[in-house]
Amino acid sequence: MRTTRSSNHPFDVRDRGAAVLEFALIVPLMLIMLVGIVEFGRAYNVVISLQGAVREGARSLALGENASTVENAVRSSTAITIDAVTQTPCPVAGGTATVGANQQFSFGIPFLPLGSMTLEAKASMRCGL
Repeated sequence: MRTTRSSNHPFDVRDRGAAVLEFALIVPLMLIMLVGIVEFGRAYNVVISLQGAVREGARSLALGENASTVENAVRSSTAITIDAVTQTPCPVAGGTATVGANQQFSFGIPFLPLGSMTLEAKASMRCGL
């Protein structure tokens, strides 16, 4: 039996089957790309949060606060969990105080094991002692 195209239907059954197959092949790739964009946005958000936190810590250190107060300022100024905080106090008045922080970040992209990476931020401020 031979199928003929009617003027009412621009596609026959074989064309619709090909479209479904193409859709089934493309959708997983598009979903992985979408999740990847979200995950990289989440990593960027963590970096911005780290930068704000170390900026607060550098300000406290430049004003002459002790090490535990500076670490508390860094940890309390952000909602993320910070793994480590480093401090370099002012050597002399007019010198530079530096605070750094880092966090391990794991990407959650399905079927694409990217592992984890260390996100770091560092801030320096002039001492006003």
